Amino acid sequence: MSNSRPYVCDAVRTVGIVKPQFDPAIKGFHPPQLRVDGTGFWLKNYELFITCSHVVQNILGVSIDIAGMLVVGGNGVEYRKASIAAIDFLHDLAVLNIEADNEFIKQQVNTGLEITDREISISENIAYAGFPLGNELLNSRHSPTYSEGIIGSEILEDTIPKMIQISGPVTGGYSGGPIVSMDEPWRILAVVANSPSQQAGNASIFRGIHWKHLKALCELMRS
Repeated sequence: MSNSRPYVCDAVRTVGIVKPQFDPAIKGFHPPQLRVDGTGFWLKNYELFITCSHVVQNILGVSIDIAGMLVVGGNGVEYRKASIAAIDFLHDLAVLNIEADNEFIKQQVNTGLEITDREISISENIAYAGFPLGNELLNSRHSPTYSEGIIGSEILEDTIPKMIQISGPVTGGYSGGPIVSMDEPWRILAVVANSPSQQAGNASIFRGIHWKHLKALCELMRS
């Protein structure tokens, strides 16, 4: 099962905000500070960077001097300014543009994942990676946290797969991270979206956005 680690971990990056902090005590600003809001990842077969819409929605329509600058990086990669290219509130997905030259983008895309093209099986073993608890767990390399779980159910909407339910350790900051099959660790099954754990007595249960919605958004970006 350890062969899942390189693929899912290599694909993920932090998604956050860089903003100077005003200190009344010194009547001035500290150097810009990074606030990690969630996780994103590269898709190799579409050459896109994906996260959840709720990770970035707070900067929509807000000036950069108030909201701060959206950035993507970490996991051994320097931070780059980013912007929202497309957003799907209905399915909690977003595509980000990374401001960098073609060579940098190509290098990043090569670390990405592919979208699966098969049906999901209940009880399937999965792996996922991200940046839980934001800044609290960041080390000097800003490395991701790796976890494993099991698909517990598939949530349908009018007979169409909408989400999957996962049993596994999850906390805030994983949102936007990729969920991959342990049998095909380079292929994404879903995107970490949210957790009903507070309503379920803090059970280790969370939901992932089904790959079919991710693929639909990517195809729209390609057209």
